[in-house]
Amino acid sequence: MGRGLIAALLGVLVISLVGAGCGDDSSLTKAEFIQQGDAICAKAESKKNADLEAAFKKQVNAGKPMNKAFEQNLVTTVALPPVVSMTEELATLDAPDEDAEAIVSAYESSIEGIEENPSSVLDGSNPFEEADKLAANYGFKACAEI
Repeated sequence: MGRGLIAALLGVLVISLVGAGCGDDSSLTKAEFIQQGDAICAKAESKKNADLEAAFKKQVNAGKPMNKAFEQNLVTTVALPPVVSMTEELATLDAPDEDAEAIVSAYESSIEGIEENPSSVLDGSNPFEEADKLAANYGFKACAEI
């Protein structure tokens, strides 16, 4: 797998982190929500990148090919799980408003799409584009850059 594809995989899956929770009575302000959410996203991004690097090294050291099957397996078993966990954590936070809830929903929808069609990540498109845009507009840093 070329560096460009690896970078694309990392970029797409890293971008996949943002969120909010549910509830009408929020105990978090928007600023607190963003701060806690960005911490969650940064942690997930770090784990995802470390896990991907380890999987690539293991594949190379074993002399196995970097083919489409390997790449799809990376998406579903290595790159996506930290993003799923991140989104679940974000959803447990008390969202301060409907915009925050919409960000989590957008990431959940993107994850479902990837789970249904893992190869969609490999075509160079960003399945998290809408969620990332919502996150950036809301004020997230780490979550909007994953």
